[in-house]
Amino acid sequence: MTPRQERELLKKYGINPEELSAEEVTQLLKKHASAEELEALKRKYRKKMDYCTQAEQALRQGNLRRAEELLDYALSLGVYGNEVVYNLLGDVYARRGMTEKAKEFYRKSGSIESLKKLRTLG
Repeated sequence: MTPRQERELLKKYGINPEELSAEEVTQLLKKHASAEELEALKRKYRKKMDYCTQAEQALRQGNLRRAEELLDYALSLGVYGNEVVYNLLGDVYARRGMTEKAKEFYRKSGSIESLKKLRTLG
């Protein structure tokens, strides 16, 4: 599924990713998308997760710039599954000591894990 097709799918189901957390977007797509549409989204998601895995490794090694580059690329692949990407971007900014930016990404994620991290940052 191309980014354009994904945008059309979001429009078709009235989903505005600018107004919702990534978790909410993913859940709405799971609820409304046809089996074929969902499978196309999941194929792209698996590719996105490869970049997230590499970013996690870069984070463990302290290479925050590389982690951010990988995550930025993962974001360019579309909106489905971005809760993981935003959570990791929050980790990048938290490690840099940029608490407000980290909080912003944890909020954008909306995942349970991100919301827990958000609470610890105050």
